[in-house]
Amino acid sequence: MLLLDGKRSILNERFPRFFKQREGLLRTEGPHFVVLAYGAEAKFDLSNGNCWTIGRADTNTFVFDDPRMSKRHAVVIQIEPGKFCLIDLGSANGSRLNGRQITKLAELRHGDSILLGETVLEFRNPDFRKPGRPRNESAAISGPRTDCYNRRLITVLVVDIRDFTELTRRIEESVLARTMSAWCREIGLIFRRSGCAMEKYIGDAAMAVWIHEGQIPSEGQMLQLLSTLLEIQQLTANLQQQFSLPSPLRIGAGINTGLGIMGNRGSEESPDFSPLGDSVNAAFRLESCTKNSGFDVAMGRLSFECLSGASNIGKHFEKRLLELKGYEERAEVWLTSYGKLRDFLGGMNRRQQGVSHGNSARSRRA
Repeated sequence: MLLLDGKRSILNERFPRFFKQREGLLRTEGPHFVVLAYGAEAKFDLSNGNCWTIGRADTNTFVFDDPRMSKRHAVVIQIEPGKFCLIDLGSANGSRLNGRQITKLAELRHGDSILLGETVLEFRNPDFRKPGRPRNESAAISGPRTDCYNRRLITVLVVDIRDFTELTRRIEESVLARTMSAWCREIGLIFRRSGCAMEKYIGDAAMAVWIHEGQIPSEGQMLQLLSTLLEIQQLTANLQQQFSLPSPLRIGAGINTGLGIMGNRGSEESPDFSPLGDSVNAAFRLESCTKNSGFDVAMGRLSFECLSGASNIGKHFEKRLLELKGYEERAEVWLTSYGKLRDFLGGMNRRQQGVSHGNSARSRRA
């Protein structure tokens, strides 16, 4: 089996005699998975984030070249500090916890053994040890599905391709399919590099969610999110040349921060872990309002307030009170174009570099 961490191979061959140890793969003894093979082990950190997908596809958090594992086999979620659950995503060969197949959400305990395809992972959570259970017994493995919902402070980014219907009429279906496949694949990589908890694709739109552990996002976190958006915008524009499209692809974006419900939905066979609530709906409405406003990006009030301390922010964003579909009262919305957003982030980067150089100069003089 070939085990990947992102795009990096830990094993040189398909069936090696041992794992090559990779320094820094796991820097703490917090929650983690251990994969054992041929007398050696590899560890996968679960201390950062709240959602980790497992499967053969490169878009997963943990990627395995296991022929019996599905492309998107399972997901592990942290529903509260120290409490982890496993959900099978309708895989072809199923998931087993301590030898028994799971058919609904199952809570993980320190020492549990998980079989996905031909790959065995041991869950270790030394700081949250619970009384052990027999190896042939697992929590919540049969019967009606147990839905898991958890209220979190989240930031939601929604991007949508402009004039997509017109585009579908102007190019061949095969070109359209290749274009959208490349778009979803590449922005998925951008989302995951940014540290988002989950992403979702709906036709010509995509959504990413960042979870904040009870604290309002910092200015730095919001700046990073805006940088992620610019990276997606540039990628989208480049698709015209890559696929010889009749016109450049453009995207609108909505950003909103607020409380949302993270939970597993969908059918018994195909559960779907995604957010719910007004904060998510508002992000979609914010994106929609950019279509007729003459702007590219719309931010909700709380998202914008994370940037309120930034210099010259008023020169790059415009405040408006807009009617959002489904809302009785007008909402405070902050609007900008990609050009102004690029100038704003460039100025912030130059300012931070100046501060860094100043601190270095003072340190040398000292």
